Amino acid sequence: MYKIVTSEAFLWEDISLDDKIVLEGGTSWGNTTSIIADQVKANGWQTRLISVDIDDSHFDEIQEKLAGYFEEFSLRKGDLSNLHFIPSDSIDFVICNYTLSSVNQFPLRVVKALQELYRVLKPGGGLIITEEMPIWSVDNEDYPYWSKRLRIIKSISVLKAMAHFNEMHPQDMEDTLRLVGFKNLKRHEFNEKIDAEMATKFLDKRKQTLIKGLNDMENQNLTKGFLELTESLKKEFENQKEFNAPAYIIKAVK
Repeated sequence: MYKIVTSEAFLWEDISLDDKIVLEGGTSWGNTTSIIADQVKANGWQTRLISVDIDDSHFDEIQEKLAGYFEEFSLRKGDLSNLHFIPSDSIDFVICNYTLSSVNQFPLRVVKALQELYRVLKPGGGLIITEEMPIWSVDNEDYPYWSKRLRIIKSISVLKAMAHFNEMHPQDMEDTLRLVGFKNLKRHEFNEKIDAEMATKFLDKRKQTLIKGLNDMENQNLTKGFLELTESLKKEFENQKEFNAPAYIIKAVK
């Protein structure tokens, strides 16, 4: 979802997508799709890309913007835990950028997703995962905006009985990858600079969820209180161009 800047060198180190079939797990607004497209263009790669997301609302604009970058380009609506439309042993690379924490909204669903990614990869195929690091402290001095933002987003999700993202510790991710069968794991932890406009976009999306369903809460003061918290957080950091957020990249091989 977010652009990798701080650790872009590690992300693409020893990676060539030339004459490869690539699966992007989690299209979202097409940010990672654009990153892949830029690499393909810059390196002159002949790449076939399949991008999968449970939400296809942005597919048309992404298709129009990026179709010319790839040898073949397919956008498919689907669940990463059930990639029935992709044959086993058919994918050279899987790239999941800030996606699996979303899959992990549902307990243990991420394990099934990783099993599916393992299934569709060719033997020797590569998996690249980027994820946010869990923040356990609400008042984290290193990430003041990010920690408060996470608290508000998750609290709103609970109020509206919506599933919310569950960030996974990199060691837990590594252990799960090994259980599924992946090998040759490499991990890199870093602090990323997240574009402020993109960071607040999702916060606004959760706020709109509250506004649209304002009347379905018995305690209106509780709902209005979270709306005020959201606006207060936006105002507190309105002049910021970017925010620090802890993240990690894991590379693995089937």
